[in-house]
Amino acid sequence: MDGMHAPLQAPAAQTSAVPDPQPADGTALAAAVVEHLLQVAVSPRFKDETTPEALRGIKNFEQLLAITWATRKMTLALSKGDLEYYTPEKGIIIGALKAFQSNLKHLTWQTQRIAGGDYSHKVSFLGEFSEAFNYMAVQLAQRITLLKSTSEEYKNLSYRDALTGIYNRKAFMHFAEEVFTTLKPEVSTLIITDIDKFKAFNDVHGHLCGDEVLKLFADYIAHALRPGDICSRYGGEEFLMLLPGMPLSVGLSIGERLRAGVEKLRLNFAGKELQITASFGVCETSPMPEGVPFDEFIRAGIGRADANLYKAKESGRNRVVG
Repeated sequence: MDGMHAPLQAPAAQTSAVPDPQPADGTALAAAVVEHLLQVAVSPRFKDETTPEALRGIKNFEQLLAITWATRKMTLALSKGDLEYYTPEKGIIIGALKAFQSNLKHLTWQTQRIAGGDYSHKVSFLGEFSEAFNYMAVQLAQRITLLKSTSEEYKNLSYRDALTGIYNRKAFMHFAEEVFTTLKPEVSTLIITDIDKFKAFNDVHGHLCGDEVLKLFADYIAHALRPGDICSRYGGEEFLMLLPGMPLSVGLSIGERLRAGVEKLRLNFAGKELQITASFGVCETSPMPEGVPFDEFIRAGIGRADANLYKAKESGRNRVVG
């Protein structure tokens, strides 16, 4: 009509993911709030962090939405193993997630300690899991201890001559290498000894007699040396000794003492008293030169001692040559 204004019209509502209910429609508004929070909390592909226009200004909604997003992000981070994720938001659920995150970080540290061989740490913050974890740590410690003990036993067996019980050639090489590469003495003495006419013991009295001769001889020379000296059965009736720090003059004196002691040994076998004698070859070794392989160095030293043993045999046996 002329002179009269048309009634005012409400502006058209803008399109959004959440319906824009009229403020008076409380049920629709509540449904929109719940729907949006469900999207954030449940939908794996929902990524829109903006607040729908229709829900802005609702008391405490922005804070609740921020907490829901923070809970979602932290949960996803923990599910992927991200123990460094941080959120400034607070709340009972986020607080529980942060406590769980802290426990997992501590558990990771505990696991690293166990991996490094320290089984003394225990956990007590994850209930039944803590009990299982602590039981695992105790079992691992016991098994590792057993394995180490077994390993040492096998190592000891592999280093011992089965007949005489003293070190074998493998052990001699191992310990001699430690002496020359770690202790590095200025001078040492090598002694190689051979039981005189050993073949006759086997041929005349049998191999059991020969075995008894070897055991008696080995027991004597092994106990006649210092604790730090290395005494081994080198092969057959040959025995090899290393006297770290001993010069040739002292080595010759020790060789003579051993020779005289062996000469006094008597073996009672099958009603007969048998005498044992041995010949000794002695040589002095200097420190192992830089750049020279240990095997080459020790073979040269043994070769010199063996050459002197040959001279002792050739010159009548039961003597020491160096």
